[in-house]
Amino acid sequence: MGGWSRSAVLELYRALLRAGRHLQYTDRNYYRRAVAGEFRRCQALTVSRDKEAALKRGQFFLSSRLGGLM
Repeated sequence: MGGWSRSAVLELYRALLRAGRHLQYTDRNYYRRAVAGEFRRCQALTVSRDKEAALKRGQFFLSSRLGGLM
């Protein structure tokens, strides 16, 4: 996922939701609502630098095993 594109964002969204299926000590519904809410909040971003930062933040969260939740 080299840059901001619709497919990169959707791929990240799906990967985060898939990773959330394996949560044991966190409410899965809360996690799903939090991920969806964050993506909705970032949907209104207009500056490409902000979009890139949000995408990188999501990728880091996923690569760090959901910020230590797993």
